[in-house]
Amino acid sequence: MTRSETDDMPMAGGHYSHGLRAGDFVYTAGQVPRDSKRNVIGTTIEEQTAATLENVERVLKSFGATFDNVVKATVHLSDVANAPRFNAVYARYFPNNKPVRTLTGSQLNGVLVEVDVVAYLGPITTS
Repeated sequence: MTRSETDDMPMAGGHYSHGLRAGDFVYTAGQVPRDSKRNVIGTTIEEQTAATLENVERVLKSFGATFDNVVKATVHLSDVANAPRFNAVYARYFPNNKPVRTLTGSQLNGVLVEVDVVAYLGPITTS
């Protein structure tokens, strides 16, 4: 297993890694819209979604992966009524790929969105 810790990511708020590679799979921890100093980025769901997905992308890149490698995403929204606005931004990050996804409402620590993904570094097939 290989772990990822990048300098431009927020410091982990607990005992975990930002990402982990196990075989051909990369798993990310839940990413939120925080900068490397743990400041919240943005105030709207659109701004926070973009910042969150940029953090996800940083972790993926540290393993040589992109959003095209993502096979599963889990999304937590502080208010599921924001789902359509979240989806509009999310779709821009996945123009060629539609991974399976779970979206749920959650109590989040001062942010509007959290996303974690699973990426596969081998060939992807769909049915």
